Amino acid sequence: MKTKDYLYAVSAIRSSENNLLTKTDIERLITSPDYESAIAFLTEKGYEAPKGSNYSEMLDKELEETWDVVKNSAPEAEGLNAFIVKNDFQNLKAILKAEVMDYNAEDYFVKPSVIDAGELFERVSNREFSSLPEYIGKAGEKAFDTLTQTGNGQLSDIVIDAATLEAIVYFAKLSGDRLLLQYANTFSLTADIKTAVRAIKTKKNETFFKSAIADNDLINKSSFIQAALEGEEEFMNYLTSSGLGDYKAALEEGTSAFEKYCDDTMLEIMKKAKMTVFGISPLAAYYLAKETEIKCLRIILSAKLSSAPNDKVRERMRELYV
Repeated sequence: MKTKDYLYAVSAIRSSENNLLTKTDIERLITSPDYESAIAFLTEKGYEAPKGSNYSEMLDKELEETWDVVKNSAPEAEGLNAFIVKNDFQNLKAILKAEVMDYNAEDYFVKPSVIDAGELFERVSNREFSSLPEYIGKAGEKAFDTLTQTGNGQLSDIVIDAATLEAIVYFAKLSGDRLLLQYANTFSLTADIKTAVRAIKTKKNETFFKSAIADNDLINKSSFIQAALEGEEEFMNYLTSSGLGDYKAALEEGTSAFEKYCDDTMLEIMKKAKMTVFGISPLAAYYLAKETEIKCLRIILSAKLSSAPNDKVRERMRELYV
């Protein structure tokens, strides 16, 4: 679709943005006296009331409906798959692990996804990896071989995780949209940093790093891996010298602070879409905004059920789009 063809779609999405929760709404939820009060407020805002404490089903449904709105606004916008393809790889993990463990893979499927989860299950079960799109078929076959030959679920997972990041960048490049590609590369970068930090602490070898770190446009993969192999101090120095000092500072504050910084950084990228009425980025930004809103709601509702202090909840709140 040409950039100008998105004009109507963007106008429709701008209207939907009016229904996003505001910072005031989030604060009201945080200060709600209990879980039931928070749910009552959300139903006033258009969320479907959950059954008892099963709020995840409510939030999952809301996100899936949001995806339908975005996708139907621009049905030829394949680049939007950059936001949901991670769910396909999560489903792939569930299918592969179900082959060697005693559980039903379907119980762990997540939506929305690019490939119907039932179809993915059938193709993988029949070892028809070549019939799947290349971005997931090759990774699926490699992960399956790793899992069945070594029995090492972690090695299988890192193959899938790296392929997930590369697929996100792949779809973003298909869109031809500068903001969407910047988002995808940043998403991959933050995941690579998290992987590297964990791998340094557990003293992983070079083979592990080469499998686990994904290619993206924001790092030199060889230099990134070499710095990580030399230890935590050298890796932190690498981040600083590579213009990624803010990530280092967030890491030093702790895991929760780093996760929040990464989410806020990616949302700030997509907030730039507010300045345009053309192209795919406003649609992508709306979906990310809803995804961020739901992430905040998961934190709040979980806190209400566990009676966590409000101050602790505020510390974990993500920046909002509106």
